[in-house]
Amino acid sequence: MSRQDDNRVAGNDGSWFLEAVGAAPPAPKSSDAVAAFEIDNVVDDADAVASPLDSIAAVATFDGGTGTSTSTYERPVEPDADVTSEIDVLVPDDAPAIGDDPGLNPVLRSKRSFRWPAVAFGLFLIAIAALAALWLPAALEQDAVAVKQTYADSALALRQQLPVGQSALDVITDPSSTEDAIAAAVPAISQLDSAAHELAVAAAKPLPRQLPVFPVEEVTELGPLQDSALIHAAQGSDIARNLGYSFVYRTTIPQLLAPDDLPVTADVQTINTLSIEMASSLVDDADALGNLPTTESTADLNAAAHTAVERYAFWQDEYLTALSEGDEAAATSLIDEMDDIKATLNGELTSALATARVEIDLQIVELAGDLETYLEALTQ
Repeated sequence: MSRQDDNRVAGNDGSWFLEAVGAAPPAPKSSDAVAAFEIDNVVDDADAVASPLDSIAAVATFDGGTGTSTSTYERPVEPDADVTSEIDVLVPDDAPAIGDDPGLNPVLRSKRSFRWPAVAFGLFLIAIAALAALWLPAALEQDAVAVKQTYADSALALRQQLPVGQSALDVITDPSSTEDAIAAAVPAISQLDSAAHELAVAAAKPLPRQLPVFPVEEVTELGPLQDSALIHAAQGSDIARNLGYSFVYRTTIPQLLAPDDLPVTADVQTINTLSIEMASSLVDDADALGNLPTTESTADLNAAAHTAVERYAFWQDEYLTALSEGDEAAATSLIDEMDDIKATLNGELTSALATARVEIDLQIVELAGDLETYLEALTQ
């Protein structure tokens, strides 16, 4: 390559001479190019505003030489100075806005799209609320009916056990009842207590929740019914407990103190045997007294039993001494004393049981009437 080519720099290709003699249009100035670039950035729609650069028509041909160019240029039309200032210059003042153009599609004129998912979700919530308003009260009514049925079943079972309990009361408080008949009263007392417990369990269960806005009448009525069930269950338990207390006194008091048919004379071996038996019975009596319940109707009987057992502890030594010394008169007197103590204690038992019979029978009759009234209320 020649040195001429190496020393060639931009602007020394001879185009300046062609421009000077008018053979070629002058090259665009940098200020013109900047103005054209600004117009391109301001105008968004290329079809709405004509770019000044569109007027530039350049045709370039090259002859392949090292220092000549046949490029020709047409002088660009100078853009109006106001074109680059504001886009508003290109839009008439009375031109309608894009959204107001009557020729545009209505969807294009809308400022916001219609939100169908939000509407659908709102309708879904309304439907759920409507279904809940219809379904919840019906469901709560069914729950209330089920609760009432539970109360009714338990109350009826307790009511049916009251005659059985009354029969057990007769046996326990009758002085002529046999031991087998008294023992047979235990299952009746247990069944009565179990029925009362079942009613208490049913009444202790939580009630259905009430609706805050639209209360269900059937659910509202359950509150008083639940309270009545708890009261009647407590009444049944109290009757069973009093029957149990009566049974304990009925079977414990006759077993206290020394056995019957005590001898007024005895040899050493018999005396030793009696000593062991009486000491053992004294321990049993003390344990039995500790298990005796104290109630208002049995307070006097309980006190008499403790007094008798305390005397029995000293009486043993006196009686065994009389036997060992061969003092028949003393032994006979001591035996008569013990028989009197036992007879007095049994008399106290009969009196206490008679009082308990009246009180417990009144409780049974009262509870029977209350349960019948309660059952009627449950069926309304």
